[in-house]
Amino acid sequence: MDKEYILKHKNYPVLSFKLSDDYELSEITEIYDEKRLPFGLKYIGLPVAQNIQFSDWIENRGLPRSRSDLANIEYELNVKNSVELSFGSYALNLTDHYWVHKSDSNLNWNNINFFENDFKEVIDFDFIGVNKNIKDTDISPDLTVDGNLRKKWIILNNDRFLLKGSRYNEMQEPFNEVIASDIMNLFGIDHVEYKLIRSKINNIPLSICKCMTDINNELITARVVIDTEAKENRNDYDRFIQICDNNGIKDVKEKLDDMMIIDFIIGNTDRHKNNFGILRDSDTLEWKKLAPIFDNGNSLFHSDPKIDIIEDNMNSLCKWLGGSNYSRLDYIGFPKWYSEDKFKDIGNIVGDVLYKNENINKDKKDKLVYIVNLRAKELIKILNQKRNNNFVQGISLDSENNRSVPR
Repeated sequence: MDKEYILKHKNYPVLSFKLSDDYELSEITEIYDEKRLPFGLKYIGLPVAQNIQFSDWIENRGLPRSRSDLANIEYELNVKNSVELSFGSYALNLTDHYWVHKSDSNLNWNNINFFENDFKEVIDFDFIGVNKNIKDTDISPDLTVDGNLRKKWIILNNDRFLLKGSRYNEMQEPFNEVIASDIMNLFGIDHVEYKLIRSKINNIPLSICKCMTDINNELITARVVIDTEAKENRNDYDRFIQICDNNGIKDVKEKLDDMMIIDFIIGNTDRHKNNFGILRDSDTLEWKKLAPIFDNGNSLFHSDPKIDIIEDNMNSLCKWLGGSNYSRLDYIGFPKWYSEDKFKDIGNIVGDVLYKNENINKDKKDKLVYIVNLRAKELIKILNQKRNNNFVQGISLDSENNRSVPR
């Protein structure tokens, strides 16, 4: 028999819906607040398309099917699937302020959200499965976090921190997060700061970062942003910039270009449209700024132990735009933070961090330093050319106004 639920945004009712016993969407029964919907608005007035959108939201609210330890977690918590798992925690997370409850419930956001209330730590990196002290009634953001890596949330000094592991024997992803963070510190690029720690028992390397959202501000992913308007012959790069500009965020191109530069340097192969976005005030719905750059672990040939594919390789997949990260440098402008001297330290950053990873052989570490230096040199050439083009264009514009110097 179908069960009826309410989707809320904080304490604002958004829509009511019904789920089958297998936790599949039966129907959206009523929409109360269109402007607070957790998916794009381009299908307003098209019930079938909206049902598909909301089904996708429900399916992706919890742990993905591709996560390696999902079967163990489902078995030990005695649930049918990841949707039941996430709904057991009211679909709450530490990314945005959406949640669900049964229609006959009197629950209040203020009493259960993970930003202000304590929660259980479900995941333990030193064994597969869940913490043995967890009950099936416990709720936790560990059960609603996106991504294929094993992750867990912890509370330190009343702040929320995310810990992430690795999927491969070389355990490289946590080190890559630190490398990307150190490079962005060098350039002065806004980002989520990642550090390296080790698990207590098995000494497994983990990355740790502070939560970028809080009780007032939430992440709205680029996927949702882009789906607020029809494509209208725009690529997703121009479309995202224009939509953000229309909503008051004026420096998106510069911030987006910074992200594309970093993705090229480290060879990020997982920059999909859920891996960047904007920060929004969840009460006023004001768009505040582009979210700081986050989630950079799937880079630097993290899944490839063989070194023969690394040498002289400029290309890596630009998942959200298609093509390669190298080819997409055509989109970028000249960054304000640019200084050729800054690029001299990139290879040292990569080497210093990777040489702390005992699971990668020296040949691969050396090759990774080599390819990053090679990409840095190529990027210097590209950016110098863009600067020269800007200079020439400035002279041309001023010449039309009888000026002899660039603006």
